[in-house]
This record gives sequence, structure tokens and C-alpha cells, in this order.
Amino acid sequence: MKLPALLTSLAISLTSSRADDAPLVRTWTPLFNGISHGSFQLSEPRLIRAEVLKIDLAAKGLQFLTTPDNGARDGETDAITTSTFLTNEKCQAAINAAPFDKVYANPGGPENVQGLMRRNNQTISPPDGQPCLAITANLTASIHHDDHGAPESATTAVSGFAVILRDGTITGKDTKLHPRTGAGVSANGRTLWLITIDGRQSKWSGGATTPEMAAWLQSLGADDAINLDGGGTTTMVIASPDGKPRILNRPIHLGIPGRERPSGSHLGILASPLTPPKN
Repeated sequence: MKLPALLTSLAISLTSSRADDAPLVRTWTPLFNGISHGSFQLSEPRLIRAEVLKIDLAAKGLQFLTTPDNGARDGETDAITTSTFLTNEKCQAAINAAPFDKVYANPGGPENVQGLMRRNNQTISPPDGQPCLAITANLTASIHHDDHGAPESATTAVSGFAVILRDGTITGKDTKLHPRTGAGVSANGRTLWLITIDGRQSKWSGGATTPEMAAWLQSLGADDAINLDGGGTTTMVIASPDGKPRILNRPIHLGIPGRERPSGSHLGILASPLTPPKN
């Protein structure tokens, strides 16, 4: 068996070997209109902890944002933490997104984002042949092998390292264990999953390969998926009822568990409060 096929087989077996073949995420908790949160923990093949946001793109009131440009300063954006991005943009949820060129100990430094990044139909970073996640004005999501092929109707876009799931087939090949951030899209482009997998913390979570992350996103319902920037940048944040950021995962900037890394690229979601149930 060739290596990619073997990795795919192993990833699928890891996903399907849970007790009683139970769903990967057992409980989805609605947070905002169109956004639900789930998590999972695995003990094999290593301790793994992951957080997932499931976004119904047909929900009313959703809007996507990426990191704004930094004006006349050097670079394209300024490095800020995902929590700061969420606060500044008044988002309800946010993750780190595209790779960027420099890692700073503290926020504020100039960044050049790798690949296409689009915000409100404004190009913050031009395409350079990287894979990308694109979201159109009518909230249809798609994943592309080459960001030059992102649809012109995409008002929001972020690039990543690799397409790891395509038309239901696992294509991820990176077998190194790292913290991971990824996005998955349903076949009809109307459901989006955002996932963070903690890593580099053996007693908390050991990280994942891209075939594993692809298999997990596939089990959640994704048909296509992309590996976004990860490592010490992996972060998922939501807004608490008071609007303050709440970090769902455990980042590991500079090897310090719980410390956020300033990132040059983020993906945020504006969403309305949950609609009270009718009596």
C-alpha cells in the first residue's frame, strides 16, 4: 500500500474506532444564531483535545471578517492575538487563519500574510498560489487548491498550507504532530466547520497529523477541508456574554501553555444572539 493511502486508512480507522462508533462530537451547544460549539477528546493514538465550531451559513445575521490592513505602516497587517482581533472587531467567534512571515514574542509587529486574504471584498494580501478558503457575499463557502482560483464573488478569503480533504477523499500528507487549525466545508457549501487541535503538551494534547484532522472533519460532515496556520498560533476564541474574549483551546506560544501568539491573519464571525424559543 502506498504511503498516502496507508495514512488515509490509518486516519479513518482512528476516527471510526471510538467506543460504540459514537459521534466524534457528542454534544453541540448553540452559542449564537448559526454557530454551535462542540469538542472532543481522544486517548488513542495519543491524548488529543480539539474544539470545533459548526456554522450554519444559511443562518440570518452572519458576517465574516479577516484581519484589517495596517495602512501606511510596513507590511500588510499588524500582529495581534486572536482575542484582541475578536475584541477589536466585536466578533462573536474567531480563529487564527493564514500563515504569516514573522513570529513576535509580543503584539504590534508588521506582518506579511502568505496567500490571498480578503476582507469585505478588499484584498489585504494578494494571491500567490496557496490553497484557500473562500466565502461569498451570499455565504457559500468553498476550498480551492490555488488561491488564484478563488471566485470573484468571494468577499472573504484566507489561505492555508494544504487542501487535506477533497470531494470526500483525504489528501493530507503531513505526518508530523503539531497543534492544528483547520476548516471544513460541506458538499453544498452551506455548512462550515472550524477546528483547533491542541498540541506540544503531552499531558494535555499531543497534536495531530493532517490526515487525522481531515478524517475528523470528514466524520463531522465535511466534504472538503484545508489546513490553516497552526503550531503555536492555533487559537479559537468566542465572545462571553459580557463581550470579553474566552479562549476555548489551550494555545502554546513560545512553549508556554495558555499563551496566545500574535498572528498576522484571523477569521472572525459576527453573529446575532440566539433567538429565544417560542412558547
